[in-house]
Amino acid sequence: MLDTLLAATPVTELLFRMLTTGLVVILVALAVGWFGPLIGGALAGLPIVLGPGFFFLLGRASTEFASEAAAYAVYSLSATQIFTLAYLASASRTGAAGSIAAATLAWFAGVGLLRMLPPSPWLGFTLFIACTWLARTIAHHFHRPAVKARRGESLALLILRGGLAGLLVACVTAAASQLGTEWSGLFMAYPIGYTVIAVTIHRQFGRDIVISTLTSTLLGTASLAVFCTSLSLALRDLPAYVAFMLALTASLGFTTGLVVFNHFRAARQSA
Repeated sequence: MLDTLLAATPVTELLFRMLTTGLVVILVALAVGWFGPLIGGALAGLPIVLGPGFFFLLGRASTEFASEAAAYAVYSLSATQIFTLAYLASASRTGAAGSIAAATLAWFAGVGLLRMLPPSPWLGFTLFIACTWLARTIAHHFHRPAVKARRGESLALLILRGGLAGLLVACVTAAASQLGTEWSGLFMAYPIGYTVIAVTIHRQFGRDIVISTLTSTLLGTASLAVFCTSLSLALRDLPAYVAFMLALTASLGFTTGLVVFNHFRAARQSA
């Protein structure tokens, strides 16, 4: 299987996907320790995994293919909100291994239903808003006040975990590009980054911190939905990489606004 993936995708692309994914995992884990769960959760929504994935896809596929794949990716992000909620619910009762198992099953169940819908970015974004509202409403039952993060694993071990996450993303995106628009988009947005972020923070900082961080990612994920929705729509009328830059700008703008909002929110809570 690995030989097939390496043959289908240039090694430079695999390495770049590994590095970008590993970087976001490391930075988010460090951001939780530096700035707290609110800011760390917002930064988790940066399109550092989806961005390179669609950038490489645009170099090998038509704009129509990429547009439809991006629409399916929005459905996948709705399932990611279900994934996050399932982890939150499980983390209040069990450890990282049990929580990630429950969350992964929830994601596949959600995708199994959402994949039956037509590839409409507007419908996908509407469902994403509904899933986000529902998940945030339920998540308040599991939310705990964020305590000061305790010192956890060494930076070397964190880098190792980030590298392993990058390898997983590289393999998944390489395989997804051969599966057609439906599964390409769904798997492109599979929450591998969130998987490693959740497990790393859970083991490094504990249950209360991971619950606070993942509660914040429910809004942070909206940045990814903005990226995929904007990309799917823009590819219908604009050149591929112009549409990509427009979607990236919209996503970064949303994340910046969310970080600023969470910064002032954290300042009010500590006052």
